[in-house]
Formats: sequence, structure tokens, C-alpha cells
Amino acid sequence: MFKALTAAIIALPFAVALQTAKAEPVGQHMYEAVKSDPALAAEFTQIMKPVAAKASWVDSFGTTAPSTLETVDEQTYSVYWGCKPHDCITESYVVMYNPKTKEIAAGAFLQNNYDGPNLTNSDITWLGKTDFDLARALGKYLY
Repeated sequence: MFKALTAAIIALPFAVALQTAKAEPVGQHMYEAVKSDPALAAEFTQIMKPVAAKASWVDSFGTTAPSTLETVDEQTYSVYWGCKPHDCITESYVVMYNPKTKEIAAGAFLQNNYDGPNLTNSDITWLGKTDFDLARALGKYLY
């Protein structure tokens, strides 16, 4: 009995971690994630409306990186990043998606200008209702 109880106690954290991994897939690219989550696709289209007319490449997600997880105020978000194909250093986006509520909680679109190799100007367009704490979490994905 003691061995069974000990085994159950040891296995519990692994079972919880496995369940969390299923609920919040890490490492998927945006173009992969939207295939299995139509709410993510709809949320992405909605949040990108302010920039999509000037950056039509966002409609196809651009060149993407595998998603990561960020926790803000005890809430875990899937973070998706993408950039302009063949020109990542000039335009990119990042969004934080809550897979439980099926909403993009925050986002940013970055445009950079260069003089040769030197960065001369950056313009960040905050998307949705990005509050300060969410903006801080997104900041490391902008450059």
C-alpha cells in the first residue's frame, strides 16, 4: 500500500505537467496552431486589422518562430512571433494568446528603419488592450 501511494504521489506532478502541455502546446508555429484552433485564427485576424492594410504579409503569418509560454499575473499565455518574410529586421509582430479563454490578450507590431546597418527609428503599435504588465512580457520579443 505504501509503495502504491508513494508511486502515485511521485507520478502526480508528471500527470499534471502532461495535461498542461496538452492544453497549451509549446513549440507550434502560428500557421500550425491556427489549423487546430479556429479561435486563434479569428483572434489573430481581428487584432492585426490596424496593421494588415500596410503589412499584408501578416495575413499569412509571415516567417514564424515556435511558440513559447509566458506567465503574467498567474495566467499562462502562448506567445507567437512572426516577421516579414525575407526582411525580418524591418517588421515583426508578437501576440499573447490565452488558450483557456480563446482570446489574444495582447499584441505588438514593430517597424524598424535603418541607415545602412544602423537602426535609426522604431515604431511599436500596441494591439488590442495591451496593459503595462503584458507589454513588459512582450518586450523581449520585439528585438
